[in-house]
Amino acid sequence: MRGLICGFALIALLQSQLAFSQCTGGDGEAYLTFNIGAQYVPRDAPLGSVIGTANKTYVYRPAKPYNCGVWDPWEVRFSENFPIVSGITLPSMESGISNATIVKTNVPGVGLIVSSEPMRSYNLVSGSPPYVPYKVTIPGWATDYPSVTARFTLVKISNDIPAGSSKIESPYSTISYWSDGRKHSIFLTGTVVRSECSLAETPQTYIEVPMGTIRRSVFKGKDSHSQSNDVLIPLTNCTPGSYPSNQGWNYYQNANAWLRLDGARGSSVVDAGRGMLGLTPESTAKGIAVQVLRNDGVTPLPLGQTVAISRLSGSSMNIELKARYIQTSDSPMGPEPGSANARAAFTVTYK
Repeated sequence: MRGLICGFALIALLQSQLAFSQCTGGDGEAYLTFNIGAQYVPRDAPLGSVIGTANKTYVYRPAKPYNCGVWDPWEVRFSENFPIVSGITLPSMESGISNATIVKTNVPGVGLIVSSEPMRSYNLVSGSPPYVPYKVTIPGWATDYPSVTARFTLVKISNDIPAGSSKIESPYSTISYWSDGRKHSIFLTGTVVRSECSLAETPQTYIEVPMGTIRRSVFKGKDSHSQSNDVLIPLTNCTPGSYPSNQGWNYYQNANAWLRLDGARGSSVVDAGRGMLGLTPESTAKGIAVQVLRNDGVTPLPLGQTVAISRLSGSSMNIELKARYIQTSDSPMGPEPGSANARAAFTVTYK
């Protein structure tokens, strides 16, 4: 059996700008840092998956509250001409998310959504609050606002999230609040970690499963079978990751190993739904196949499709399956004796 596994990836530092004008209050010029920590994403998660925890929130509380009203403009915009990402379907994680603008970050495959709630009462000029960019005006009498909340959501926008780490060399401003000429900038830092494992190195390019010598008398007719043997696919250098447990809208709650088995080198699929693999052409036995089961030894593992197998755990682990011979002929005497070998190619993905 053979497998195909890729490596490991890290890091993201993001950038955008929120700009506010005319309102009074706030502090003098300030530069702050918001570290969102390590945010994990399975290597093969679908495009549109939220990376780590959605809506990492930063609350800015200036020494003097913002004082806005009497038709003051309140504008939220990106500070640079960041490339906008289109064609990404996001999970329905909250009302209006479909209207959010996604921009590219410096890290390939990682996009960013920035949002910030406007004042409690406003008239819309343009955009889709709270998602950047938008413009509003504040009607009525001036009101104090003691804080401003900004939220950041990382999104997988392509399969190009790199192996290793990608680091921002320049301290890009993520968001800036403007009030009567006062500037308050926040720098967003953090890492994006790709969850996956490596296939353990072996002297050969396959995993051999000895089935032993089985007496013909074990079989009593069609669908009778032998005892099961263990099948172990060893994985190393695993990065399980840490995932939120309360994001039911997301594509995943954990990083899981998914497995696909296909017939190889002359072994054809006899019954995909029942996990039955035909013998190789050089085999001499007749009326028999190899059946692949889940680790419970009862449930067939479907062939020719990607199936969730196990949650990643620890630095190394095994994908554990079972295999047994199963009679395919109608003979009450059992299958015709002879050599009985089967081969399957396996592919492991992480999502």
